[in-house]
Amino acid sequence: NMCPQFVHLTVTPPGRDRAAELRPLTESGPVVAAQRATSEGTRFLGDHPGFPLRAPSDLEAILDSLAVEGRPLEALRLLGLAEYLESIGQTRSATVKQGAVFPILGALVGTIAAFREEIADVRRKIEPSGEVADNASPARASIPERLRKHKTGLRTTMDSFVRGRETAKYLQEQVVTDRNGRYVLMVRAEHRGAIPGIVHGGSTSGATLFVEPLETIEINNEIVALEEQEAEEVRRILLALTDSFRERPDDLQRTVDAATEIDLVQARARFSIMVGGGGALIA
Repeated sequence: NMCPQFVHLTVTPPGRDRAAELRPLTESGPVVAAQRATSEGTRFLGDHPGFPLRAPSDLEAILDSLAVEGRPLEALRLLGLAEYLESIGQTRSATVKQGAVFPILGALVGTIAAFREEIADVRRKIEPSGEVADNASPARASIPERLRKHKTGLRTTMDSFVRGRETAKYLQEQVVTDRNGRYVLMVRAEHRGAIPGIVHGGSTSGATLFVEPLETIEINNEIVALEEQEAEEVRRILLALTDSFRERPDDLQRTVDAATEIDLVQARARFSIMVGGGGALIA
């Protein structure tokens, strides 16, 4: 059984799954077709380091998510999808450059659709780290600076409590901390009334209360509202990018199918080289 050795030579998850399902061929027609395709793959590999196909390990989950309307892909998954489709485009270009030398491979790449604009949009709006770029939209661009200004103002006010001679003595620790997205002071429980504000719970021992001073409630509210706006705008951007692929299901399916078949051809070719020609009997 050659399949276990054959599977690990694929370079994409769909190619791996297809390879795992393959069985030796017995009819002459499919055998000849497989041998011809494998021969082309072997010749291509003789002149090139390999096909530029690459794919993220979670590609199948990415493709499954595209089937769910209204669900945006995570930023890193959008980058993974863009890189996969870009690699398919590079495979098409590398094959087309050879002209009529590889007719079977040429026919395969002829069914591949281009996603250049969609890929460029993803790269423009998502940083390599997976963060949505600040300039991904006008609304997205305005929020970070407003957040920074509000947080600077809040920090100044909170620091006045931490450093103030009349207020610092009521604190368990001279630090500003976070409770449920709100900036609070750690006030000793016995001095509950010394710093008026909203209590956001206490320590396990009960010795410390987390107090949001009255002076900071409005700016805290503005920060929370801006963060919610930011999260919603990021979601809107990710959904729009996702929908740009989702709205081309036929093109995407044809392209994935072609890439999967090319992956099988190159894997069969490598296996054929390894065993001296026997790999073409699998398709």
